[in-house]
Amino acid sequence: MLALGLMFMIVATAVTAGAIYDGGESAEFEVFGQTVGTTVGGVFVAGLATMLLFFIGVYLLMKSLARSRRKRIERKKTKTRQKESVSKIEEERAQLRAENEALQERLAREHRPDTATDDTTVAKPSDGTTSTTGTTGTTSTTDTTSDRPTGKVEHKDTDLTAQQQQEAAASGRHRDV
Repeated sequence: MLALGLMFMIVATAVTAGAIYDGGESAEFEVFGQTVGTTVGGVFVAGLATMLLFFIGVYLLMKSLARSRRKRIERKKTKTRQKESVSKIEEERAQLRAENEALQERLAREHRPDTATDDTTVAKPSDGTTSTTGTTGTTSTTDTTSDRPTGKVEHKDTDLTAQQQQEAAASGRHRDV
């Protein structure tokens, strides 16, 4: 290929030199309705310039096609990456939903009304009694010196009814009262 290309270049250079130096005869040609008088060498150079413009046009056309092909391939890759990214995000979202549902079920099991020992808090006031508060909002007081109930029961007012508290505990929603 290299040798063939070099051979074509040498032949083209020899023909061009011969046409320019030996083409002293006068010639006329017509372009766009205009008659131009020149020599045979001038006609050859005009043909050479025309071919040069033609090959520059072919070169620019090929570059443009290659560029549009590259951009089309790049758009396809970007679109594929975007689809993969969206599917990955959807998978992660589904996984997080499943994880969230499992956690909500776990919370619902842990905060059922029948397991009141988990929600019971013990506070020791300074008067030597212990207060125990459960999920129902009632407080009972126990004497710490004898561990006997004193008989005092205090009711706290809450904005939730017992049924609403049970529903909230069953659905996994917990509200501190």
